[in-house]
Amino acid sequence: MSHSTEMPACFPASSPRARRAARRSTGAAGLAAVALACATCAPPAQNGSVVVSSGAAERLGMLCRWGHGDAEQGELCGRGDEVAARPARVRRITGPDDALSGPLAAGRPGDHVLENDEIAVVVDQLGPGTGLAEGGGHLIDAADARARRDELGQIVARVGAPPRQVIYGELATGAGEDGAAWIEVRGQVRGRELEGGALSVTTRYTLGPRDRAVVITTSLQNDGDRPIEALDLGDVVHWGAAEHVAPGMAPGLRSEHEAPYLAGIGAGVAYVLAPAGDATIRARSGAGFSDVTFARQAALPPGGRAAYRRVLAIAPRGDSLAAATELFFLAGGAPGGVALELVDARGAPLPPIAGKATLTPLAEGGAAPAAGALDLWLRTGKGAPLAAEAPPGLYLVGFEGGGRRALGSARIRIRAGEIAPARLALSGAGQLDIQLQERGAPAPPEDDELFVPLTPAKVSLFDAATGKAVSPPHLTLTGELQLSLPPGRFRVVASRGPEYALAQATVDVTDGTRSRLDLTLERVVDTPGYIACDLRQHTAQSADAGVGTAARIVSNAVEGVECAVSSEHNLATDLRRDIAALRLEAKLRMLPGVELTSGRSGAGIGSLSVFPLGREAAAPREGALRWVDGTAVDILREVRSLPGERVVQVSRRHGGGSPLHASGAPPSAPDQGPSLLAQIVGDGAGADAVEVWTGREAAARDRALEELWALLRASRPVTPTATSDTHGLLGAEAGYPRTYIAVADDDPGRLDVADLVAGLRRRRDVVITNGPFVTMRLGDTRQGGVASARRGSRGGPLSLSIRVERAPWVDARELHVLVGGVAAGAPIPLEGARTTPAGALLDEIAIPVVLGGGSRRGTKARVDRAGGDRRPGPSAPGTISIAEDTFVVAIVRGRRPLEPVLTGNPDEILPFAMTAPLWIDADGDGRSLGRTAAP
Repeated sequence: MSHSTEMPACFPASSPRARRAARRSTGAAGLAAVALACATCAPPAQNGSVVVSSGAAERLGMLCRWGHGDAEQGELCGRGDEVAARPARVRRITGPDDALSGPLAAGRPGDHVLENDEIAVVVDQLGPGTGLAEGGGHLIDAADARARRDELGQIVARVGAPPRQVIYGELATGAGEDGAAWIEVRGQVRGRELEGGALSVTTRYTLGPRDRAVVITTSLQNDGDRPIEALDLGDVVHWGAAEHVAPGMAPGLRSEHEAPYLAGIGAGVAYVLAPAGDATIRARSGAGFSDVTFARQAALPPGGRAAYRRVLAIAPRGDSLAAATELFFLAGGAPGGVALELVDARGAPLPPIAGKATLTPLAEGGAAPAAGALDLWLRTGKGAPLAAEAPPGLYLVGFEGGGRRALGSARIRIRAGEIAPARLALSGAGQLDIQLQERGAPAPPEDDELFVPLTPAKVSLFDAATGKAVSPPHLTLTGELQLSLPPGRFRVVASRGPEYALAQATVDVTDGTRSRLDLTLERVVDTPGYIACDLRQHTAQSADAGVGTAARIVSNAVEGVECAVSSEHNLATDLRRDIAALRLEAKLRMLPGVELTSGRSGAGIGSLSVFPLGREAAAPREGALRWVDGTAVDILREVRSLPGERVVQVSRRHGGGSPLHASGAPPSAPDQGPSLLAQIVGDGAGADAVEVWTGREAAARDRALEELWALLRASRPVTPTATSDTHGLLGAEAGYPRTYIAVADDDPGRLDVADLVAGLRRRRDVVITNGPFVTMRLGDTRQGGVASARRGSRGGPLSLSIRVERAPWVDARELHVLVGGVAAGAPIPLEGARTTPAGALLDEIAIPVVLGGGSRRGTKARVDRAGGDRRPGPSAPGTISIAEDTFVVAIVRGRRPLEPVLTGNPDEILPFAMTAPLWIDADGDGRSLGRTAAP
């Protein structure tokens, strides 16, 4: 079933205009438009209306004028209506040549391709699913039919609140008389929340012969004997390499919102997901995903039916204009076009430049432009004509790229069927060569002329006058960068994570000249016996991330991460060969792992990270770790049965939900997660670690710590961890936060993985941080251990020694000491009392602690403000008297954001660090809250 028969149109489906509705060029010049209200009979696209375009003739004329396309396109321009489109078709993938390409392409032999001459999508075969899908039958790849490069993760239908995936058991294909083709899958949804009901579900993917959009229709029927109430109907979209945006909102959505449509912008392709008809969608978006609802609170009596329909449009270029043009055209828009001419300050023509052209809509008569539209921009290339489709309207056109900036903007009016020229004068450009070196790095071997020393670094550039970033950070492994920049003064900042001081300088760039800047990185924070790890990361092999393996590895190296776990969703991966190819074996250790992730509330596992993995668990879906319909206890039992020793980490979803909740766990049951968590953590066969800090979510971290204190008080010992859970690069930097793990040898090149596993599972000696480095010991017992009164300390004072060290750019203002999860007095000010020989700021605090008396369980502690060996006064720490078994934790907080290394919401990038708990055996029986003291 094609668009021409699915939806009403201004012209009959048999008319020449309707037959050519989706025809467009995919040549190098490209076409683009924006979803604005159009002057045709169709409703405005911003309202989400999807109809056959009445502007096909104008669009065809634009294609022919620009000469886009190949010989077939030229024949179309010459013969007009006589050329018929080939029918859409469905075929099975039998080999690599049948599938789509790209780092996110997941199609494999046996999957189905639905395609025409414009676009192609892949629906995976029945059986084990890919990415976060629990079964097959979902749309997993989508691309332009000529480029055939996929950048989408997957679209998974889901129903219910909490949402549940559909498990499909039947698949059929077919074709219609109008040249359309379809794939149909049938399955069921069952679950406790259906209260005796049973849902059968049918999803059909339909593509017309010339359409650039797939119509997805999902129908449901209640096959049970009871009514089903309050069903939310929608999709979970994993955007992959495409950055998700919505009208009127900033890119990289991280909230709940309403919008007429969502778009995903990739490097070479763009996507638009919109409801069919005049509707608004509701979505909850996070890192790399959107949970989209098309219909809310549907009620189905026994035998009752419901359906929802949406459209996935695929644009052949990766920019917001390309995404919006498909929606605009589907909504009945008759396009015009814009052709850019770039000249220098003297008016001499410039060749095409790779950059970004912007179109800012202007309202007529000086009124403010309508709100709620996408920011419009066009990706330009060195070999592509600077021309694009655009809807009629008044615009200001700007440009930036190739180290040049527009000296002014061009005001143009675009009319349907006409091309508006825009002439822009650009600034000159200068060259800045940056050379970085590391103080103390080994010199290259004299007999190796081909040796290139590695100096990983992140280099950020800011306008010296305004402080505004002039580009995303540049990542380098060799320490060398050659940058084209417009004339001006720039602040250049090089960094390599929180252990290094910033290397920075201000430099002037002038037109037509080449400048050189030498900078030296220096490690100032010493972390002996600890290795810096990021225990949960994703690459393009996860359906909801768009970062290639090489880029992920480089992103770790430039942030000073020494050990990272590759934890794709439901897919075991091993990046050690990639590490070797980049010559980073001495600086970075990648551990193969998997993140077992369930979207079904019935499975009850949420996310469990398992590492390190070996060959026996290389295929967790079809091999050793089968998680569909499994509980967390089931998974733990199977992990512990594997040969060797594994770390099981209970991971926390973005947004701060309880870690064992599935992605849509009921908000009405906030205690479900902690109660489930208490059942599976602890020494022995339980989970070893609980992620208490995920990415930049500071508020969620503080809530998670309260859960941690409750677990520890309930004698459920567990290791707290912090991970970036990064799915991207900018705004989701690797290693922020990170977990320092105590090991015998902290050299990444010599890391004993078994020792690291023991550190997490048994010693539990860790530091979680995004900047400061804090350690703690009581007498001769370090954090993670058990300090016992039986070892000669009963009745006499011990010294709780806390050391806080940080690079000068990392702020640390307050030390909080918690006993049993409760503050032991007021925060202790930190001032960087002295500077280490390497250049770090250091505070060392000693607090007297008296153990003894009481019973084995509890949290009783008393703080006497009588002493402490820091200077006297109201801020001096007092003696802590502990009468019952408990635990002590040290937390460091800063007040100045971690700028300029990190940018974004200041509240999310404030410095924070925490030690592992130090268990206290106050009664001397050798045990404390589930932990046993060392002999």
